[in-house]
Amino acid sequence: MKITKVCCQGCGANLKVDESIRYVTCNYCDARLEVIHDETVTHTRRLEKVEEETSLLSKKMRVIELQNSIEHADRAWEKFRQSVSGRSENGQLVEPNAGVAIAVGIVGFVLGSFVIVMSFGASSPWVGVSLGIALIVITCFAVRHDYRKAETFQLQKYRYETARKSLLQQLDQAMKAKSITP
Repeated sequence: MKITKVCCQGCGANLKVDESIRYVTCNYCDARLEVIHDETVTHTRRLEKVEEETSLLSKKMRVIELQNSIEHADRAWEKFRQSVSGRSENGQLVEPNAGVAIAVGIVGFVLGSFVIVMSFGASSPWVGVSLGIALIVITCFAVRHDYRKAETFQLQKYRYETARKSLLQQLDQAMKAKSITP
């Protein structure tokens, strides 16, 4: 076995190691060292420094994972939002709204009732009554559909905002740990 002298990275003391040794602790300063056997030279590296670098890389990786999670949540929310929203005359997204659904229901009910009342003065009232009832029934189904759509939208929006807020808090904590910059 070949014995090689190496220098401690902690205190500079000479240490004697053989080819089979991979890790050593300095007898003088208790520094934990990795022995690196290259083709031309054998040297040491402090394990504490490697552990610090590994820890920092791990923290930076966590920051990147959180940033990716936020980006993914934002994209998924926008895709959902676009799929359930309508468009206004000028092309802007109009999110489902329970208040609008109820207002449409009131207008439909009033209009249907008006048609029914007005049909009593006509020569064949059953046509007007049938039309009024049909309008009220169709309005009820439309309101029910739009109201449920608005409820689903609000629930999904709440879940998205809650998850995003939590991810942002985690990101803030991860970046404060050891002053990591993105």
